Amino acid sequence: MELKLNGNIIGVVSNDFKEDNVNGKVRDIVVKKSSDALKMVGLDDTYLDKDISELSLRDKNKIILASKLQDKEIMLINFSRGLTNKDIEFFKKLFKKIISYGRKIVLVDRNSNMFINCVDKMYVINNKKIVLEVNDIYDKGLEKYIEVPKIVEFTNKTLDYGVNINHYNELDDLLKAIYRIKSWDI
Repeated sequence: MELKLNGNIIGVVSNDFKEDNVNGKVRDIVVKKSSDALKMVGLDDTYLDKDISELSLRDKNKIILASKLQDKEIMLINFSRGLTNKDIEFFKKLFKKIISYGRKIVLVDRNSNMFINCVDKMYVINNKKIVLEVNDIYDKGLEKYIEVPKIVEFTNKTLDYGVNINHYNELDDLLKAIYRIKSWDI
């Protein structure tokens, strides 16, 4: 698929992409600088002799990322599967480090929590055509294609009650804003 997707870390919502079919020993999958690549994704050398089919989804995704660290454009399809929220936050930080090395990351996922505080741009792709292109996860058009994060859902719901809250991506910042609004009412 040859689409021009702009940004360093790009979110894509689509069913047009197929997941990587990986088989065999981790040592064979993560070929270049295997120890460093594994460490970067939070695994150690003990994984080198394991068969990927025996690993959890979480560890498979880490192996896939480790195997692609040498690529200029790293495409990760359904990467959030098997990851906890803590894992997702770890990988968001790691993605920002990876792009500082001149890499581009394309995240094809339906888990919008993977995109918040991470992607520069989001695309909805259907039948190999860009249906929607947005810079902000708060864009109302996204709700048609993906379940937005709870923080976005909450902020959008406040508009229905006439309360305009800025677009916060961190829960702590949102709570501070709510507290400031509440203190004005007293």
